[in-house]
Amino acid sequence: MKRFNVKCGTLLLLLLLFSTMLAPLGAAANAPYPGYNYSYWENTNPSAIPYLPGEILDGIDEEYGRLRSPEDVFVTQDHDIYLLDSGNNRILVFDEGFTFIRSIEEFKNGSEIDQFNHPQGIFVTDDGFIYVADTNNQRVVELTKDGEFIREIGKPESDVIRAGFEYYPVKIAVDQAKRIYVIGRGIYDGIIEFDSDGHFSGFTGANRVTFNPIEYVWRVFATREQRAQMSLFIPIEFNNLALDDEGFIYTTNSERNTNTPIQRLNPTGEDVLRKQGYHDPIGDLEIAHVGHYAGSSTFIDIDVNNYGVYSALDLNRGRVFTYDEDGNLLYVFGQIGEQRGTFRNPVAIARLGEDVLVLDKGFNRITRFEATEFGSLVNQAVMHYHKGNDQESANYWHEVLKLNTNYEVAYVGIGKALLMEGQNREAMVYFENGNSRQYYSKAFKRYRQEVMREHFGTVMTGVFALALFYVVFRTYRRIRRGGERVAAK
Repeated sequence: MKRFNVKCGTLLLLLLLFSTMLAPLGAAANAPYPGYNYSYWENTNPSAIPYLPGEILDGIDEEYGRLRSPEDVFVTQDHDIYLLDSGNNRILVFDEGFTFIRSIEEFKNGSEIDQFNHPQGIFVTDDGFIYVADTNNQRVVELTKDGEFIREIGKPESDVIRAGFEYYPVKIAVDQAKRIYVIGRGIYDGIIEFDSDGHFSGFTGANRVTFNPIEYVWRVFATREQRAQMSLFIPIEFNNLALDDEGFIYTTNSERNTNTPIQRLNPTGEDVLRKQGYHDPIGDLEIAHVGHYAGSSTFIDIDVNNYGVYSALDLNRGRVFTYDEDGNLLYVFGQIGEQRGTFRNPVAIARLGEDVLVLDKGFNRITRFEATEFGSLVNQAVMHYHKGNDQESANYWHEVLKLNTNYEVAYVGIGKALLMEGQNREAMVYFENGNSRQYYSKAFKRYRQEVMREHFGTVMTGVFALALFYVVFRTYRRIRRGGERVAAK
C-alpha cells in the first residue's frame, strides 16, 4: 500500500510539472501568437509578449455606423482620435475611450456643399487644424477643428515638375512651421513640400535609384522589344511618413528587399536614421522565400513618440516592429490571421499614450493594444534613458531581465548606466552578456586607464627599484672585476 502511494505521488508530481511546462504564463495565455525577438546572431529567441489586444472599434451597432475601408488614423496631443473612414468619405472623431464625438462628412466650400472622394491621409496640428489628403479629388483640404472649410491645395505647379506628373495625394504631415509634406501615389521624385501659404517648394528626400546588376547586363544585350518590356530603373516610392518632435521626417517605402525601408530625413532630405543596434531596422531577419508571406517585411506606416521610439507596421505579415532611437529592436507583436488581435489588411498605426492603435482595412476596425508588464517596463527603461536618467533606466532593465533573461538590450542598458557611474569592470560583464562589442571596448579602455592610474605609483616604484638594482649590480660587477685583475697581476 505504501509503495502504491509512493507511485501515485510520483505520478501526480510528474503530471503537475508537465502541466506547468505546458501552461502559458501571464500575458502569453491571452496572446494569439508567440512572442519573439532577434538575438545578436540573427536567430529568433522566445520573448515575453509586449502588447495584448484590448478594445475594438468597428462601428457595428453604433450611431455612426459600420466602418468601410478605413485608410488612416491620427491621435492628437489631447488623445482625441481622428479616423479617416475612406469608404464612407468621412472623418470620425473619438475620445481616448473610443466614445464617439462627431462626424465630418461634408463642408461648405464657397457657396457649394463639398465632400471628400476616397481620402487616404489625415493629419491634425497641435492647434486643431485638420489636413486631409483627398486622394480622388486630387487635392489637400484644410479644415478647422469643427470641420469648417479653410482652403484646398491642388496640384503643384513648377518648371521642375516632369511632364505627365499626376497628383493623387495619399499621406500628409504638417510641421511646426506649417510646412506641408505630401506623399503622392506613383510619385518617385520624393516628398512634395508646400510652404505655409500652400505654394509648392520642391521635393525632399528622393530615394536613390536601385537596380539589379544582372538586369543591367541583360539590358546591354537585349533587343529593343525586350528592353521595352523590362522595368525601368526608377527611385523607390515613399508610402507613408511621420514627424518627430525635432521636425525630422520618418518615412517608409513600398519596396521589398531594400536596405532602407525606414528613413529619418533631416531638413536637407538626407537620411540620418541611427543604425547602432545589432541589425538594421528592416523588420524580420528570418524570412521565407516561398509561400503567401514570402519575402522581407513591407512597411506600410510608421509612428514615432516623443522619446525617439518608433514603430513600423509590416503589411506583409501584420507585425509591429518597435525600435529605440539607436535602432535597437525592442519588441515585436501582431500577425496576419482571423483571431482577435490579428489582422487581415493592416494599413495604419498610431500611439495613444502607451497604448498602440492598429487600423485594419480588411476587418474594418481599430484594435487597441495595451502594454503588458514586460512592454511597459521596456518603454519606461527607454524613456528614462532618453531623458538622461541612467540609474532609473537600469532599474527598469533589471526588472525586464526577470521576465526575459535573453533580452540583450537590457544588459546593454544596465552596462551603460554602470559606465556612466565609472563602474567599468562591472559594465564590461553586462556588455559581454549583451554582445555589445562597441561598448565593451569602450568600457575595457576605461578600465585599463583606471588600473593604470590606480597602480601607477606601485609600477613606477618597481621600475625605479629595478633600475636602481641594475645600476648597483653593474657597479658591483665592475668593481669586482677590477679587483680580480689586480689580484691576477
